[in-house]
Amino acid sequence: MKLKGKTILITGAAGGLGEALAWQCAAEGAELVLLDKNRRGLTDLSDRMTEQGNTAPGLYPLDLAGAGTEEFNALVDTIESEFGGLHALVHCAIDFDGLQLLDQIEPQQWLKSIQVNLNAPWLLSCVCLPLLKQAGGGCLFFLLDDPERVTGAYWGPYGIAKVALTGLVKQFDASLGNSAVKVRGIEPGPMRTGFRASVYHAENPTEQPDPGITAGKIVAMLSGESNPSELITRLN
Repeated sequence: MKLKGKTILITGAAGGLGEALAWQCAAEGAELVLLDKNRRGLTDLSDRMTEQGNTAPGLYPLDLAGAGTEEFNALVDTIESEFGGLHALVHCAIDFDGLQLLDQIEPQQWLKSIQVNLNAPWLLSCVCLPLLKQAGGGCLFFLLDDPERVTGAYWGPYGIAKVALTGLVKQFDASLGNSAVKVRGIEPGPMRTGFRASVYHAENPTEQPDPGITAGKIVAMLSGESNPSELITRLN
């Protein structure tokens, strides 16, 4: 049980890599706080986990598009009161409305994507940092994307936010260099997820790796079993 006694907050936990990571962390004994805007998806995931004999995770339905300091402070207060602390935060949530030309993107759509993919990870990380520091070796992980790919045509605010998120990872790492908090930016590579299917319509999903494989590698990093020296870690 590599993660026994560890409390881990995962955003975007109701599907894709976030859900796969939740399963892997649960199997390794972690106490989970699962955040997603999909309340029904979170409930279904919790039911399936408990049916498999896992400890019921803490569920936190929240739409990052509308979340600010007040909502995140309430989340941290809940984690501290119910779990006693926080050992890791893994940002898996994304907002992506499909490939589009820049001049066809609605302003509100642009702002929402930047909010979910960049602003919310920054603010949530800042609010969670005191608990991660108290953990004596907390982990702050961000899911990135290939910058060469997402700066191409049609990737819109998602691509811009992911490139900016790489800069955020570097700044967090530099500013937390004297603390025990481990910062990592993770490029998971191709996976069999709904996000990838929405981009590559003609691709056979079965030809892509299951997200559980990537989740297992992240668990190894969370547990300290794997400790890549690179700040930006490419898993595939």
